[in-house]
Amino acid sequence: MDFSNKTNKELYEIAKNEKYRMKDRYAAARELQKRREKGDK
Repeated sequence: MDFSNKTNKELYEIAKNEKYRMKDRYAAARELQKRREKGDK
């Protein structure tokens, strides 16, 4: 799953939704963290 084109809200919803695989939830959380470190909003 490519998370680079998802919005922060979509990534947050994926990360906290138990219906997604843990691998995808973790990847979404990492993408959010990466964006926060870069200063993206």
